[in-house]
Amino acid sequence: MVLFVTALMVEASPIIEYFRLKKDMAIHEFPVFRNSDIALIVSGVGKVKSAMASAYLHSVYGSKQEDILVNIGFCGAGSNRHPPGTMLAINKITDMDTGKDYYPDVFFGQDLPKESIRCYSKPVQREDAGENNDFYCDMESSGIMEAAKKFVYSHNVAILKIVSDYLEPQNLDKEKLKGFVREQVPQVEKIISELKQLNESYGGSSLSVEERGEAEAFSERMKFTEAMKQMLLKEMKYAKLRGKEPLSILGPFMDIKVESKVEGKKILEQIKQKVK
Repeated sequence: MVLFVTALMVEASPIIEYFRLKKDMAIHEFPVFRNSDIALIVSGVGKVKSAMASAYLHSVYGSKQEDILVNIGFCGAGSNRHPPGTMLAINKITDMDTGKDYYPDVFFGQDLPKESIRCYSKPVQREDAGENNDFYCDMESSGIMEAAKKFVYSHNVAILKIVSDYLEPQNLDKEKLKGFVREQVPQVEKIISELKQLNESYGGSSLSVEERGEAEAFSERMKFTEAMKQMLLKEMKYAKLRGKEPLSILGPFMDIKVESKVEGKKILEQIKQKVK
């Protein structure tokens, strides 16, 4: 089953139209639309509502960890690096209330920009950005990730954000926003197909206890941060999906001694190139 979570109807309506979803009149807790293999829920704004809606949708329509969860919604951008209408694949989420980080496994959308996002409890305005304004922000992603980790594999979660504005939400036009989503829905369909293919090949591709243990020890020797360790685990899983022995990609680096996190970061980049 493919489970969509959106915060707003303006995000949901182009998806409903494209996949020809029908409203489930038996459900009153949230607006829910579905067909035979897709269900979409409109959560409302905020990470608590998005977490509740994600869990509710899976409890009603989900049945296994191979289900695919897609969050598509808008994000604000602190800089103009990506123009409005650009869809981003989110590979790191930071909850700005708790400081907790989440790392979706992004094994899809080779052509999509990969970015991190900050999840806030209230809208972020231009004057809130400060000097370091090269970031993206939303209000739902951490709630979805917190709920999703309990019922689907991490590689089956796609957090897709479309740049809506440069932290000027008061200037948004509803029809223009719908157009942004409508333009991206075919790409979303392609991502779903990629995730389904990934599931077919994933069978025995999760890391074993031994492989995770080696990764933990290697990360400590390389002075990796927690974020770098998560990236290493992701690269090892990707290598296994491609038929490679995940520990073999660490082999050439086992005897290297690093003195700083900067040196460790260089090692991680070499590992990523080796997996590619």
